[in-house]
Amino acid sequence: MTKTKNNYFSKLFKQNKGILAPMAGVTNLPYRIFMKEMGCRIFVSEMVSAKGIFYGSKNTFPLMETNEIEHRDCACGIQIFGSDPEIMGKITNEHLNDTEFDFIDINMGCPMKKIVNNGDGSALLKDLVKAREVTEAVKKNSTKPLSVKVRLGFNEKYILDIIKAVEDGGADMITVHGRTREQVFTGEVDYDEIKKAKENADVPIVVNGDLDNYLKAKEKMDYTKTDAVMIGRGANYDPFIFSQFNELIEGKEVSVYNNQDKINAARKHFEIHMKYSTAKKSVVEFRKYLYWYIKGIKNSAKIRNSINNIFEQEQVYEVFDRIDDILKEGE
Repeated sequence: MTKTKNNYFSKLFKQNKGILAPMAGVTNLPYRIFMKEMGCRIFVSEMVSAKGIFYGSKNTFPLMETNEIEHRDCACGIQIFGSDPEIMGKITNEHLNDTEFDFIDINMGCPMKKIVNNGDGSALLKDLVKAREVTEAVKKNSTKPLSVKVRLGFNEKYILDIIKAVEDGGADMITVHGRTREQVFTGEVDYDEIKKAKENADVPIVVNGDLDNYLKAKEKMDYTKTDAVMIGRGANYDPFIFSQFNELIEGKEVSVYNNQDKINAARKHFEIHMKYSTAKKSVVEFRKYLYWYIKGIKNSAKIRNSINNIFEQEQVYEVFDRIDDILKEGE
């Protein structure tokens, strides 16, 4: 069992307590670099299939893109998913150890049917012996620190059993999303269960789930007495959430931002996206971010309806200009 003393994550969290959550199709390299610009210092990649790596899938390796920029004064982990201990151990030894990623994260929390039906993600929470074996296989073959992302359970809550299984497997840190798999992303997050996990764990615990503003992130970290927070969807709608969270925990005056500031940040994101994205349709890939950025802006419905017709870089800047005009009209 890994103890907190001399723990990589314990040392990491002394400097930074906000982590960008892994989100499929979202937390690619350009997005992580953008979030670094916005104050985040710890990232986790979107989840990567262990079998995809093992069998050399051409669609898998682009998900493993990283560069020295996101590791400069920051830490970035790669998240993998899979349920075959042998494959998980083998790809760790033969592929992940040679990457620039600072740590490895195992996904045991994804609730999506496609993942669960293959026995991966949160399906591992139904078989804690296998969950321990998967963790152990990666740990034994890794030269990097190891974290595991879990939920409170599959249909019911049994977080203490889950914590014990992955700790026994050698996890150096555990992120707990405060819902069961059955809840997916609906219903209340049970922060009491996360607090209980922290009280009984021997490794750092990170709180995750519905942390959609900096005040709530700090409040739930304090309530659960966890070591850090992991923020996912909250960052999609509020690119300033990490900088504000950092200012709050450092006792500084928290900066205030408006919709114009958000659109200016969106422009910066798009510039970074176009510089670092290797997707064949980089502009099309950016559409989902545009939807998030205009959320909450009055009279933006017409713009929202036109986003699916964006194919060229110039069209994105036209959208930004139209939003600028809407915001000026509202002054």
